Amino acid sequence: MSRDSSLFKNTLAQSASVLAGYVFSFVLAPIMIARLGLDQFGVWAVTGALATYAGLLDLGIGRSLSRFVAVFDAGGRDRAIRECVGLGLMSVTTVGALAAAAAAASAPILSEQIGVLSTAQMRLVALSSVAIWTLNGYSSVLSAVAIGKRRMVPPNVAGTIGISVNFAFSVAALAASTHLAVYAAANAAASLVAIVPSFFAMRYLWKAPYFGMPSRALAKEVLVFGVKNQVGWLADLVNFQTDKVVIALIVDVRAAAVYEIASRVVMGVRGAAILTLSAMIPTTAAQLVREGREVIGDVYRRYTLRSCSIAFPLFMFASVSAPFLLVAWLGKAPGDSALIVPLLTLAYVAHFTTGGGSTISIGAGRPGMVSANSLLIAVLNVALTVALAPWLGLWGVVLGTFLALLLGSIRFTQRFLKLFDLPWRDFFAGVLPPGALASLLAVPPALLALAVGTPAGRAGAVVLLAVAALAYIPAYWLVASRRRYLPERLRIRLPSRGQSVESTV
Repeated sequence: MSRDSSLFKNTLAQSASVLAGYVFSFVLAPIMIARLGLDQFGVWAVTGALATYAGLLDLGIGRSLSRFVAVFDAGGRDRAIRECVGLGLMSVTTVGALAAAAAAASAPILSEQIGVLSTAQMRLVALSSVAIWTLNGYSSVLSAVAIGKRRMVPPNVAGTIGISVNFAFSVAALAASTHLAVYAAANAAASLVAIVPSFFAMRYLWKAPYFGMPSRALAKEVLVFGVKNQVGWLADLVNFQTDKVVIALIVDVRAAAVYEIASRVVMGVRGAAILTLSAMIPTTAAQLVREGREVIGDVYRRYTLRSCSIAFPLFMFASVSAPFLLVAWLGKAPGDSALIVPLLTLAYVAHFTTGGGSTISIGAGRPGMVSANSLLIAVLNVALTVALAPWLGLWGVVLGTFLALLLGSIRFTQRFLKLFDLPWRDFFAGVLPPGALASLLAVPPALLALAVGTPAGRAGAVVLLAVAALAYIPAYWLVASRRRYLPERLRIRLPSRGQSVESTV
């Protein structure tokens, strides 16, 4: 199997569970708002963001495991893989215990500052959020074995099962109650159930003993790498989670809910786009062990074009069709969400162009460069949002995030190309052709959105969204296939005389 085909298969496998998660999240959002109200929806967004910060306490161990499993698998070091699993389970357990204590103690403060829930209700919601993070952390550690071994079908089948269980529990809780505490507890219970398929997926690929006590040398190696890699995740938290907390404290929790709604659209698109890069870290790490650094230039040139050719039309379509998409999804576009979506989307377009370089750097064992740039983005984001929010409110947060991501992305690309001795033309050759095509073909849907504005009802929005999609997606797919921007297995084979058009997806 070719490298492109292997990477495509693994990326497609990872896509299933991630896309299922986004689909279920989109389906649940309008039900949550209808049953819980915008205020409780905002509280759930803020407490979830705070619980996610608990992940910083594991010092990056969990996020680094798949990379180390890939390296140890390529070197035939099975014992080291078992030690990685043991180290991951220990770190998740420790962080979960500390976060639970902090959540219980901080519930009165959160209740007073945010409002909406009583102290007892806030404590239950906060503890449920911590439980969800902890239990999902166990599942991620178990999945790291298969991901590192580049066998991504079983763990993602397990992930899809877990996500489906969560969706079923969530719908049942919303049908039974309009209280956020009930919904939070149901989600925690679903995360507990989801560990079972994750364990059997690991067992399918990995012989007992499944984990071992980590040696001091291995723990130190993973920890040093993880701390560097953790800074990048810190920046992600600042960019994706802190904004909601800042809005809730400076503006109000309803504004945080509006921002959460807009960011779910953008994060859904970003998540789908990142799937084009999701298998690159373990694949690149193993390839570097076998072939050395000489492959970096070829990998960067190939996959920058391939990933951007898939991601850019997703970002662009979400940006120009935001009014239709939000109304079709929720029945109406709350607050300024229809304007927030395009701005955040364009910010993440710029940030996505660093994805190939970031994953190659991590796979090559150079997470420090990624972390340093992520720290720069985080500092810029905090400084700009805190400075602008008191003056511009919600829009200050949006503008600060936009500027931080744009400036940080430019700086990272400059440093990456210099470090690996690659010319700027490699970057532009991968980014500009699909970017120009995606932008040009988005003009008709954009003009349609400007002419119509925000639709009054869901039925009309669905029709307009379908019209925009039919005008955009086939045209992009055909042209990108003809110009060979897309991966070979996603291209439409243009027919010769007497043949029909056939997709090779």
